[in-house]
Amino acid sequence: MQPKNDLRNNRVIVIGGSLGIGLAVALNAASHGAKIVIASSNRLRLQKAVESIGGEATGETLDVSDERSIEAIFAKLGPIDHLVYTAGDSHPLRDLATTDLSEAKRAFGLRYWSVLAAVKDGSPHIRPGGSIVLTTGIAGQRPQKGMGNCRERLRNHRGLDLGAGRVSVDSC
Repeated sequence: MQPKNDLRNNRVIVIGGSLGIGLAVALNAASHGAKIVIASSNRLRLQKAVESIGGEATGETLDVSDERSIEAIFAKLGPIDHLVYTAGDSHPLRDLATTDLSEAKRAFGLRYWSVLAAVKDGSPHIRPGGSIVLTTGIAGQRPQKGMGNCRERLRNHRGLDLGAGRVSVDSC
């Protein structure tokens, strides 16, 4: 019987895996035998991340704000076992009165619509027994006035039609 944390022969894609939490997830999964694919918009960070993981790790440049790019990466990769979405950028938290709406719309697009596209386009490629992990930042645990946790809401919605245990959210 294979130990629970044994990821040998598992293919894991980490969207946003070129630094921070995503890179830590990729390194940890690789240390348990997973074949890692990192997707990131920053080619230089992507190259460095793949080199730091070594082994069979590969990298794909991905613009998560473009659904066609998300569709294309999953079509190219084929079957996967686990999808981890950690992509994000620094988003200055402000009170509602000083919020720049264009900046807020861009941040919401990255934190909601891009996640939704990744789950929508990635889930058909996940093998039975696989998983989807969506991460949130501290705002998910301690939202400021005028904020909400859209990834948690997405998890609750998507979990219904992907089946119990297929979607999990870790707040990091």
